[in-house]
Amino acid sequence: MTAKEWLLRARNIDAEIRELRKGRERALTEATSAAVNADGERVQTSNGNTTEKKFINYAAYSEAIDKRIDELYAVKREILTVISEVDDAALRTLLIAKYINGKTWEKIAENMCYSEYHVKRRLHSQALRAVEEILRKRKEQF
Repeated sequence: MTAKEWLLRARNIDAEIRELRKGRERALTEATSAAVNADGERVQTSNGNTTEKKFINYAAYSEAIDKRIDELYAVKREILTVISEVDDAALRTLLIAKYINGKTWEKIAENMCYSEYHVKRRLHSQALRAVEEILRKRKEQF
């Protein structure tokens, strides 16, 4: 895996977290929705409390989602930790803006007061080399 691929995991993580949260919201909506009869008559009878079952299922599902989100944030923290080990502040800024915050090259260049070419071609290449070196050193330690 290249340094760029390794860093891109952060953006993919954000997308996965968003989808997990949407899924939890849908599950909550389903768990809290119930057919209500306007006349107050019972519509259906059953041997068990289906509302209670819905909430129990939702709680288990929500817990599984929370666990997965925690795992994803752990990966994102690892990426941020490696970025923080880059010596050059401009390179760190670029890496955070691009891979953690998902900004465009144009916006990064504007914020850093550089040309887009300089940021995308020169600084980004330097930043990727710095990350590769950090990852190589970490790999050698283990």
